[in-house]
Amino acid sequence: MSGRSVSSDLVTQNQPRKVKKCYHKANKNKNRQISKREIFNEQPVLIDNEKGKEGENKEEIKARKAKVPKEKDTFPQYIPETEIDKLLRNENSNETQYIEGQLRVNPWNREYAYLSFSDDQCDLLIIGLRDRNRAFDGDFVVARINQPEKWKMHQGYNQKTGVVVYIREKIHPRRTIGYFKENGKLFYPRDRRVPLVKISKKSLQRFGVCQNYKDILYLVVITDWRKPKFAVGQIEKIIGSIGDIKAESNAILLEYDLDVTPYSLDVTKELPSSDYSLTENDIKDREDWKDECIFTIDPDTAVDLDDSVSCKPLENGNYEIGVHISDVTHYVEFLSPLDIQVSKRATTIYMADNVYHMLPKELCQVCSLSPGQDKLAFSVIWEMTQDARVVNYRFAKTVIRSCCQMSYQHVQKMIENPEYNWPDNSINIDGNYKLNDLSIKVNILHNLAIQMRKRRFQNGALLIDQPKLCVRVDRITGLPISYNIEEQQDSNRLIEEFMLLANMTVATHLYNVIPETALLRNHREPSKRILSMTQEMLQKFGIHLDIKSSRSLHASMKHCEEGLETEDDERRIIMKYRMMVVNNLCSRAMTRATYICSSTVKAEEELRHYALNISVYTHFTSPIRRYSDCVVHRLLYSTLRNIDMPKEWTKSLCKSQNSGKL
Repeated sequence: MSGRSVSSDLVTQNQPRKVKKCYHKANKNKNRQISKREIFNEQPVLIDNEKGKEGENKEEIKARKAKVPKEKDTFPQYIPETEIDKLLRNENSNETQYIEGQLRVNPWNREYAYLSFSDDQCDLLIIGLRDRNRAFDGDFVVARINQPEKWKMHQGYNQKTGVVVYIREKIHPRRTIGYFKENGKLFYPRDRRVPLVKISKKSLQRFGVCQNYKDILYLVVITDWRKPKFAVGQIEKIIGSIGDIKAESNAILLEYDLDVTPYSLDVTKELPSSDYSLTENDIKDREDWKDECIFTIDPDTAVDLDDSVSCKPLENGNYEIGVHISDVTHYVEFLSPLDIQVSKRATTIYMADNVYHMLPKELCQVCSLSPGQDKLAFSVIWEMTQDARVVNYRFAKTVIRSCCQMSYQHVQKMIENPEYNWPDNSINIDGNYKLNDLSIKVNILHNLAIQMRKRRFQNGALLIDQPKLCVRVDRITGLPISYNIEEQQDSNRLIEEFMLLANMTVATHLYNVIPETALLRNHREPSKRILSMTQEMLQKFGIHLDIKSSRSLHASMKHCEEGLETEDDERRIIMKYRMMVVNNLCSRAMTRATYICSSTVKAEEELRHYALNISVYTHFTSPIRRYSDCVVHRLLYSTLRNIDMPKEWTKSLCKSQNSGKL
C-alpha cells in the first residue's frame, strides 16, 4: 500500500512521533480558528462536514444544523416567582433544597461564585457562568443545591455546589469599565467578576473602536446575556487613557455608579449660605454651651469638622465630659428632595485627587464646627469618675462655639509633654482660654481614654490594626507624589475612645426605647472554618492564634506584637511587617459589618458587634460624611420629643446604606 493512501488514523498510530505531533498541532490550530470565528461574529459559525454523516441527504443535513444548541451553551430556565417562596419553605430533607442570599463572585475568577449559609457550614459553591445563570456580584438570588454526587472536595471539606434559579433583586448596575483587545472585537472588563462582553458592530463603529482602541478605557453597559460564554453590551462612554489620573478616577466613580454631580438649585435654594449666622429660631430650646471650653481634634488636613469634645471638673471630683456632634438634620428636612438625594449618595467619597461631599458644599461649611463660630450640635454628656466609669449620661440639642481646631500632632505633643508651658501664639485660640488650659483638659481626657481602652480590651474587644495608607498628591497636576503609612498615636486613640463611647451610649438608648426601629451597626462572628484555616496556616510559621473568642484572638495577637519592643532595629522592622501580614490575614476572615434594624432579627444575640464584643452599637458621630448617622440623629431626637417615626423607614434604609458604604 502506498504511503499516500494511508488514512490519517494510521498516520497517527504508525508514523514517527514528530509526524504525529505536527498532525495534532494542525488540528489544534484549526479548532483555534473556529473559536476565534465564534468570538468575532454576532452568531457562532458552525463548521459542518459538507458531505454529512453516512447516508444523510441535504434535507437531513439542514435539519441537523437547526437542532437545539448543546445544554452547556444555554442558561437554565428561571423558576417562576410564584413558586420560589414555596420551594424555600420546603423543609423536607429528602427533596431538593434551595438557599437564598447575596451572591459573591470570586474577584480573581468569574467562574466561581458563592452563597453563604446561615450557619457556619462551608459556602455553597457555584461553578461556571452557566450555573451562575445571568446573576452578577451583589445580586440577591435563590439557588438550588445540587445532589451530593456533584459536590466538590475543597481543602478537606465536601463543599456543596448549586445553580442559581432565580434573581430576587438586581443590585449590580450591569455596567463595567474595561478595554478592547483581539483586534477590538471583544470587551474585557477590569472587574474579573464580570463576563466578557460582545459589543454590537454599530456601537463599535460609533465610538471608532475599529480604528483606535489600544490603551483606552471604556464604559460598557451590559444589555443582555444569552449564552454563558459572553454577555452582550454597548459602549456608553469613552473614559480616557489607561493610567491617566482623571480617567482612572472617573472610571471608579462610573463603575460603582457613584453620583458626584453638583446638587441642583431646586434642591439647594432653601439652604443657608456658607456665611450663615444663627437666628433666634435656630437656637430656640437649645442649651447654651458657647462659653464652655470645646475644641476639635482632627488630621491637619481636615475640612469637615463634625465632632468636638469638652471636659470640665465637677465639685464632687468627677468630670463632665461632652461629645458635641454637628446637627446636620436641623438643616436637612426629613424626606425633603435634598434628604432623599443625600440618602442615595450615602457617604462622602475620598479619592486620591479629590473629595466628593455627601452634602452640598455650602451646607458642609455651615455644619462644620469651625473655631470661633456659633454652631448647632447634638451632644452626649456624661458624668464620669476619675477612673473613667460613667455615673450618668444625657442627650441635648446645643449651641456651641469651638475655641480651637487642634491637629493630632498638637494633641500628641501635649500628651508627651504635659508640663510644657505653651506659648499662647503657637496655636490660634478663640475666647478667653489659653493653650495651657487646653493642655490640662487634653491630658485629663487622655488619662480617661487610657482606662476606657484598657477596660474595653479586658472585656473582650478585638483590635485588628490594619495599616492606613496616606497618599500625597501634587496640587497642580493631581498626580500622587508620595505615600506613607499612618501611625496610630495616643492622640488618635483619645478621640477614638470617646467617639466609641458616644456611639455605644446612643445605641443602648435607642434599643431600650425604640427596639422596633433602632438602626444598629452589626458585626457578625467570623466563620470558624475560615478562621481555623488562617490559624493552621500561621501555625506553620510559629505564630499561634487562639480563636475561641474575640478576647482570646486579641490576646494572642498582642502576644505576637511583643517582638516590636526589641532594641534590635532589623528584628523590629521584620516583626512590624510580620504583624501587618497577620493583621491582614485575620481581617480577611472577618465578616463585613452592616447596618441592621433591630426588629429584623429573631434573637437579641444577632445584634452583637463581634469586634467590640458589645450587645449593640451604632453610628452617631459623623453626620457630615455618613447618612446613616443622620438617620440615628433623627431616631434619637424622636425619643427625646416622643415623636413617632415611620416603622418601615429604618428597614428600608438599611439596604441602601449597606450598598452605599463601600
